[in-house]
Amino acid sequence: MLALVGFFAWLALGAQPASEVQAPSPLLYKPAPSLRGPSLWGPGQVSLASMRGHYVLVNYFASWCATCASEEAQVAKLAGSGVVKVLGVDYDDSTQAARSFLAHFDAHFPVLVDATGQHALAWGVSAPPESFLVAPSGEVIARIVGPLRASEVLGLVRLAMAKGYGL
Repeated sequence: MLALVGFFAWLALGAQPASEVQAPSPLLYKPAPSLRGPSLWGPGQVSLASMRGHYVLVNYFASWCATCASEEAQVAKLAGSGVVKVLGVDYDDSTQAARSFLAHFDAHFPVLVDATGQHALAWGVSAPPESFLVAPSGEVIARIVGPLRASEVLGLVRLAMAKGYGL
């Protein structure tokens, strides 16, 4: 576990693009806040709790966010990887705009609608894109501010798996 913490600290301290920066967060190494709400794709609810037992990338995005557009293909790639599940959180957006945005990137993963921003507030999100990696145990093990790259997230997951972290 010490090696994992050291790896995350190394990422946070280096002069790297935003996608490689681990941002400090009071959520790190604590149970993830509850995340449950209406599905973007139709009737029903989406919840983080239903994904317990898997590594999950919680990705806050919006269709109006230009930086989100630069990362969405990477998020879609992660969703299809079979290594990590993706739970999108549509932040302060219209349903139709968000659906069109995701369709443009052929992104198919559960998306929770956060029309009021209450979930973003609970997670400490100031503006999209922001992502959190949640371990199978339900603990937040990483926060990424800015656009991410699939290879970086997969590397974090593989390192956590190798160390038995969050199981």
